[in-house]
Amino acid sequence: MEYKPKGEPRKTSIKEIRLHDGTVIGVFEGSRGANPEHDILIKYKEEGKRIRTPKHIHWVIDLLIKKEHNRELTLKFMRYLRDIYDRVEGFKSKEDRQKCELTETTDEKLKEFEELNNYGEYKIDFIGHLIELMIKMEKNTPPEKPARVFRELMDAIIQEKEIFVVVSKATQKS
Repeated sequence: MEYKPKGEPRKTSIKEIRLHDGTVIGVFEGSRGANPEHDILIKYKEEGKRIRTPKHIHWVIDLLIKKEHNRELTLKFMRYLRDIYDRVEGFKSKEDRQKCELTETTDEKLKEFEELNNYGEYKIDFIGHLIELMIKMEKNTPPEKPARVFRELMDAIIQEKEIFVVVSKATQKS
């Protein structure tokens, strides 16, 4: 996967994750955080559509739609994703980033949540992979100023906070 940032040369993904429905998640070298050599940028391309940059608000809205159709399973899925937050580590080296292994959102581990694929725009594997990558990205922040936006957002959804709180967290700049 490639994209061209404004005023910069074309960038090629260091890893591509191909999903069952044809969507491709591209992982690119980033340059921010406590250790820029561990940072990533995430893009995705659905079949027949242009490359996009995922935002928290996108998957949040999708999960809220899923929750309207199957509250218990969606909350269980969100608790699963929240639990992996504590297990997933940021990249430890440039080589680790190049491998970009996702261990917590395998097909086997996500199987019990497949019914949620019947609701909303996004499939469970897309949301799971995206969130595992975002966790790795968030954990690249300096220890003295840890990023908590993502974890707090997941907690707000699980605790079923009012929509204003959830949307505010999903759209705040970190």
